[in-house]
Amino acid sequence: MLITLPLIVFACSKQTQYDISGNIKNMNKVPVTLQKTQDGEWSTVDSAQVEFGEFSFQGKLKHPQMMRLVVGQNQGKIKFFAENADISIKAKKDSLSSAQVKGSQVHRKYKDFQGQLKDFNHKLEKARQAYQKAHKKEDEKAMEQAGKRYRKISEDRRAFVKEYVGKNGDSYLAPYLTRKYLMTFLKYKQLDSLYSNFTPKVKKTKYARSLKERRDVLKRTQIGKEYIDFTLPDTSGQAVSLSDHVGDGYVLLDFWAAWCGPCRKENPNLVDAYQKYHDQGFEIVGVSLDKSKKAWVNAIHQDNITWPQVSDLQYWDNKASNKYGIVSIPSNFLINKEGKIVDKNLRGEKLEEKLKEIYASQ
Repeated sequence: MLITLPLIVFACSKQTQYDISGNIKNMNKVPVTLQKTQDGEWSTVDSAQVEFGEFSFQGKLKHPQMMRLVVGQNQGKIKFFAENADISIKAKKDSLSSAQVKGSQVHRKYKDFQGQLKDFNHKLEKARQAYQKAHKKEDEKAMEQAGKRYRKISEDRRAFVKEYVGKNGDSYLAPYLTRKYLMTFLKYKQLDSLYSNFTPKVKKTKYARSLKERRDVLKRTQIGKEYIDFTLPDTSGQAVSLSDHVGDGYVLLDFWAAWCGPCRKENPNLVDAYQKYHDQGFEIVGVSLDKSKKAWVNAIHQDNITWPQVSDLQYWDNKASNKYGIVSIPSNFLINKEGKIVDKNLRGEKLEEKLKEIYASQ
């Protein structure tokens, strides 16, 4: 009995819900809502009212996750990592972003991590300001230098985060930080390596599950894999499938948008390639991530695009782009007549070199 008693006490004392007690000095009769992310959007979990500075929330989480308090109509927000624990939040109504959060071990680690990023963030802000200053003066050389400096610091910060995540696969922070700082930059093997290093408890979090979904999409669109079919309307509303064009020759599946500057700059290269190789069997299927049909159609005419174009006008929720894991544009996939992805993200000279290599041998 003496041996088992400590185990019983430990089991009974384990926290099974969160109990958030808040204090906002000099605030009264102000609404406050507790929110969490749901499908990429903030959704309200609970609501209360600040009474003489005090408020509280109780609930249960499956795993620690980022939440936020929205105070009043536009008085401010407090973001923090919540978990099933007694959490206290103290703030002043004029500086809510500087609130003190205690009781959440995951939040404490998150704050420590943010402290380690301060130097990177400070340098990034200086580079951004330098770029804006150069832009106002129309100093292209200074703009280029500031841009290079910004990109280099960003790369260094990502390298730091990647190392941190790699060493902390047992932390609930690992998948959250991967999604926030790294996901759009990671290739399949890199993401698979980080995900595989997560412990079983961490893999159960919604952050890890979304990374797994991203990893699986990247795996399905690796070079050598079969293309993924889809059907979307063209500019006249007619349903067009990618499979309608695959099988006769090489097809470049091109993701772009009228609002995307780099895409519009790349379009003349696509026009040249299309005019040069279309008669030899080369086809392009464009998928627009636009929201406005008018803008999409205008861009097609302005850029002299004559190849098939489709879009559901759902912006980043585009059906085809989701299937191919598109998180930045321009992006493209080169598909051979057997329906295999043979290359991707070919732009400018790289596209010309690849097509020359293909059609010179035919």
